[in-house]
Amino acid sequence: MVRKVWMKATLPPEQAETDILPVSGDTETSAVARVLLRKRLSFKQARNTALVTLALGLVLSTAQITIDLLDMERQSDQLVRQVLSIMREAAAESAYSFDQALADRVVTGLFEYKPIYRAVILEDFGNQLAARERPQAEGQLKWLAEMLLPVEKTYSIPLVIERHNQNVGELRVSIDRFLIAQEFFRRSGVVLSTGIIWTVALALILVVMFYSTLTKPFLRMSSAIAEINPLRPADKLLSVPMRHEDDELGLLAKTINEVLVQFDHSLVERVRAEQALRERETRLSGIMDNVADGIITLDEDLRIETMNSAAEALFGYANGEAVGQPFVTLIEERDWTRVAVALMACLRRAEEEQRPDNRAEIQGRRRQGEVFAMAFGVSQMRLGDRRTAICVVQDITQRKRAEQALRESEERLKLAVRATRSGVFDNSYTKSTYWWSPEFIEMLGYDAVDAMYANKLFDGLLHPDDKDMAQNQIERYLNGEVGDYLSLYRLRHRDGSWVWIEARGQAIRDETGRPLRFTGTMTDVSDRKRFEEQLMYVSTHDPLTGLPNRTLVQDRLQHALAHAGRKDTTVAVLLLDVDRFKLVNDSLGHQAGDKLLRALAQRLGSCVRAADTVGRLGADEFLIVAEDLPDPQMAACVAETILVSLSRPFGIDGQQLFVTTSIGISLFPGDGADFHALMRDADTAMHNAKASGGNGYRFFTPEMNEAAVARLSLEHSLREALEQGQFFLHYQPKIAMADMQAVGVEALIRWQHPEIGMIPPGKFIPVAEETGLIVPLGEWVMRAALAQIQDWRSRGFAPIPVAVNVSVRQIATPMFGERVFALCQEYGVPPELLEIEITETAMMSNLAYIADTLNEIRGRGIRIAIDDFGTGYSSLSYLRRLPITTLKVDRSFVNEAPTNADTGAIAATIIAMGRQLGLKVVAEGIETEEQLEFLRQHHCDELQGYFFSRPLPPGDLEARFLQPTGVLEVAG
Repeated sequence: MVRKVWMKATLPPEQAETDILPVSGDTETSAVARVLLRKRLSFKQARNTALVTLALGLVLSTAQITIDLLDMERQSDQLVRQVLSIMREAAAESAYSFDQALADRVVTGLFEYKPIYRAVILEDFGNQLAARERPQAEGQLKWLAEMLLPVEKTYSIPLVIERHNQNVGELRVSIDRFLIAQEFFRRSGVVLSTGIIWTVALALILVVMFYSTLTKPFLRMSSAIAEINPLRPADKLLSVPMRHEDDELGLLAKTINEVLVQFDHSLVERVRAEQALRERETRLSGIMDNVADGIITLDEDLRIETMNSAAEALFGYANGEAVGQPFVTLIEERDWTRVAVALMACLRRAEEEQRPDNRAEIQGRRRQGEVFAMAFGVSQMRLGDRRTAICVVQDITQRKRAEQALRESEERLKLAVRATRSGVFDNSYTKSTYWWSPEFIEMLGYDAVDAMYANKLFDGLLHPDDKDMAQNQIERYLNGEVGDYLSLYRLRHRDGSWVWIEARGQAIRDETGRPLRFTGTMTDVSDRKRFEEQLMYVSTHDPLTGLPNRTLVQDRLQHALAHAGRKDTTVAVLLLDVDRFKLVNDSLGHQAGDKLLRALAQRLGSCVRAADTVGRLGADEFLIVAEDLPDPQMAACVAETILVSLSRPFGIDGQQLFVTTSIGISLFPGDGADFHALMRDADTAMHNAKASGGNGYRFFTPEMNEAAVARLSLEHSLREALEQGQFFLHYQPKIAMADMQAVGVEALIRWQHPEIGMIPPGKFIPVAEETGLIVPLGEWVMRAALAQIQDWRSRGFAPIPVAVNVSVRQIATPMFGERVFALCQEYGVPPELLEIEITETAMMSNLAYIADTLNEIRGRGIRIAIDDFGTGYSSLSYLRRLPITTLKVDRSFVNEAPTNADTGAIAATIIAMGRQLGLKVVAEGIETEEQLEFLRQHHCDELQGYFFSRPLPPGDLEARFLQPTGVLEVAG
């Protein structure tokens, strides 16, 4: 039965309503003092309230004092001016008549006003007519008065004879404001003293109030809680007086009661759990004592905590004698380190990392000192925050003895087998007998009883392809033509399979060298041969597709060429390169790309004859060797078959992919006589097919070779041009539609070859792209353009942005964005004066690589333009996602816009789309007035083309389009 008590029930009846402490009457004040000294809750609440009140009082008092100070100053000023006004007429008469006596009386009269300590009457010429001065007042608070306001203030009024309207002099007085401030200080002191007294009184009242309403109830509650029986907490709960039922104290008491009830329930459950645990421990102890293996538990210091009966019997202990001893006392000394490391490693592992440890075999030591063989295993058990190692031990002395006996028996058997040297053969030519050991007979799948028949069938068991070779090697050895006998051949197994045999032997000869006996071993090396064949396959086949690799294709082509030379037939080499395969990897991932390559390999295999070879050279390049073609045009049929087959979609990861390929064809004997020549010519033809748009094939022609040679020469010249500075820049202006003024220029590279002359960009830029020279060439253009911008700024021309065309290969180089920004800083050019142009097609083909770089470039203030817009993907999604600032309409749309309705609609749509997206739209290739008018009607922002100007050298551009600012700018 739960019994409730009041919070005040713990006090004597005479104190129940007054105080929790055993005091009454006259001791109430001392109790309050002790509470204050102890800094109880009532004191803290009163202190905080008093501090807030004091702070508020100080603020209000300060405000009132400030108002009084301003009012005092105003009244003083008003009073002085009244006095001066009264004395003004008499002072004017004295100055007018030069009456010094009257002037002295006026000054004496002014001194009746105590704050005035200096008075002077000046006549019209500035001479003193009368003057008087007395010392200024002194006092302890004068320093404070000087801080609040100037102690001295001078007033001056002109002296005028109104009847003559004549200024006859000046009256000056100086007042000692400290005399006025003394009254202000007195009033301020009264205000501050009153505020402090009120605050102290309030604090005392609050202490008493908070003590009676907070501290006393809490002390009573604390005393009641202290009397609760911790083993039966629910027997004596707190009871809440009526006056506290609805306040925080009542809520606290109810909460404490709930906690006590819950704690009481928890104690009951704990007692039950402990009883159940003791029962489980008793059962577990009984189980452990009946386990045959020894079980030992160790603490984290590797000391023994428990041992079951089996462990005690094993080590010679009884009744827990070993508890507390180091575990290593049970281990032979040579195994101490090994066991300690294993135990510590087990204890350190996290619980989720636990795994059963393999049983180790070590040497144990019994209490009497006897050493024995012991199997030892360890695992970890966690009990709360404590980890325990559980060791399972077993006496394996008898097993070790049996194992030793078995090893000795096996050793004797191995010696006997070693004497036979695998399968053994022994041929006696003097007795005409042939013997094979039973092991060799069994190697071929026959029973021992079959040996007498198997040795007679040796010739019949030999593989047909090996028969001549094997017999020839035996004959040559027996005839003395070779010094050692070693042969490798295949014998038929009883199940029909072939077994690779490596035979070694030695002949016993007479004095003439004639063989008398031939003895040796025969070993099954089928596994080794399979491994060698596997290695050969791996070294000659592509691991992804399983097709022959370059090495095997070259070998087969050489055999095909030799065969074709003998038969006077044609061999065709078809080199295939998948068009835009990189886009598949970038968009779908390399796994999808690998699946596509495997599917391509299978489809290519279905397009050729069984005698032809389909190989993969690497990446997305495949090679087909078509042998024994009666007509060279058959190669075209093969190529067309491939193109038709690849036109069907590939199903990759639930998507339909359409793939095209570029094929180059070279022929033997017309185009080359060896692998390298035919590959070179096929590669040239393939690049020609790819340059023509892809998805087609080209036969190699001498003209292609000439073009390839010319291309190599051009590549060499490009490298020299970079080293020798043969490049320069021209600039084509961009014209604003609004005022037809130049608002930007595009930097265009030019190449003046010392021998050939001017080489157009369309000829050398593609070569630079393919060879990678576009990267250093692009940096040269960037440096030259930035240097030109800074030159124009330093010579006082108005800042004008310069657009530089950038290759995707440049953008894909590491830290490209940081490099461009560093160049801007190097040349002192603001980033907003540089614009990067990249073609739409190039950007979309490498979007995954360059998106982050473009965002970095734009983030540094450099503008980004999409060149030739409309010729590529024209996707709205990338226009929204990429930090593009400018859209350049391709010249193909501008040229036909006025005359072709469809083209005009496309151009108008591009302009409108760019403006809607907040992009600046630039039209390229304007050459006629009609094109200009069309663009004006559709509100194109900027214009560029021969209609305004061809690309110009810097000097011509300056003369025609640049505007001077009159201010020279120098890089910082």
